[in-house]
Amino acid sequence: MTLEITNPVKKYDVIVVGGGPAGVAAAVASARLGADTLIIESATALGGMATVGMVSRLTTLSDGNKILYHSLTTEIMDRYMKEAGVEPDFKGRIPLITEDLKVVLDDIVSEAGARILFQSTVCAVEKDGENISCVIVANKAGLTPYKAHVYVDATGDGDVAYFAGVPYEKGDEEGDLQPASLCFALSNVHSENKKGSLNGGKDTVWSEIGRDPKYPLVRNHFVPVHVGNGTIFANAGHLDGVDSTDPESVSDAYIKGRKIAKEYLEAVKEYIPEVFGQDAIVVATAPMLGVRESRRMEAEYQLTVRDYIERKSFDDEVCRNHNWLDCHTKKGKVSPYKLDPDQKYKDGDSHGIPWRCLVPKKVDNLILSGRCIWNDRGVFSSTRVMPNCFSTGEAAGIAAALAVKKSCGVHALDAKEILSHIKK
Repeated sequence: MTLEITNPVKKYDVIVVGGGPAGVAAAVASARLGADTLIIESATALGGMATVGMVSRLTTLSDGNKILYHSLTTEIMDRYMKEAGVEPDFKGRIPLITEDLKVVLDDIVSEAGARILFQSTVCAVEKDGENISCVIVANKAGLTPYKAHVYVDATGDGDVAYFAGVPYEKGDEEGDLQPASLCFALSNVHSENKKGSLNGGKDTVWSEIGRDPKYPLVRNHFVPVHVGNGTIFANAGHLDGVDSTDPESVSDAYIKGRKIAKEYLEAVKEYIPEVFGQDAIVVATAPMLGVRESRRMEAEYQLTVRDYIERKSFDDEVCRNHNWLDCHTKKGKVSPYKLDPDQKYKDGDSHGIPWRCLVPKKVDNLILSGRCIWNDRGVFSSTRVMPNCFSTGEAAGIAAALAVKKSCGVHALDAKEILSHIKK
């Protein structure tokens, strides 16, 4: 059977696929430089894991001594914190109130002049030689070709690059990926009664719960944030063996993830009754699965753990990263990325992320951003966090707009010109 695409082609200067932190920053940066920009998002809101995924907080923007992430990253988060009335915690992490952030992101993207297309998925790519000629979008209108001068892959999983034939790596030598998590919200929580931290970790109540045979789905992983009115968002639980590029695997994960949320609720009622009592409920599970790892798309430069250890700087770096090597593992497996004490980052330490990690070798009208840029697996466990997604997204959007202005491919761009548009 052959599908016939009858909808007419729709054209833009720049098309950003994916509306998470990377996609938002790419669309804003591109539109502000005058490019007619479309952002295509499969969910019903912008923000990705920061909103639809219900991740409880954004990791620090600082290296412990100074702010690392400037330009759009700080602009967006400063505006959000002002409008939501929140402040960073003692470690500089920003609590995420999803509904407030959704509106802020809608406004920022719309004010920049970018168009937003929700509940729409890029399901295929057509090519002209090595370059992308159009992307095929599936939604209620059917299948529609969308054509641009430059495309930004902000899908997290590298979907556009994958459809375009860009080589990639995924998982470790055994094919294992970092476990996923389905975040959830608990209400009727008496946070005022808590003594100390509710966070998971060694020698906490979570270690004890994890040994209790009544709760086989509960792991020593619980990162809660109080969002007001007796409600917390919890980034908690691990879903082993999930491949986010396999729809059947993802579907199974949602089913199990909801069971995990229910089991966490039962466990905290027993072990932390002063906070959760008998009236606590799971008020929501996230409509988007929290994926920590999938495809890492091949580009002109692969960032490595060695670069991380050496605190390496690059002439073309788009941002710097301070986050630790945070490689979650399936049950019974130990992270292979253990650093010696002198290799671990202290306050003030960071490394650069170069522009070349965003540039696929062959496709000349595609730019990578966010989680799918070219890293080895070890350093990926550090760079996958949202501040880096915002920053690489901004660089991708700037580059896309410059390529439109110059009527050239992305490989012909001068990295220094791209960096000149990133505010310090």
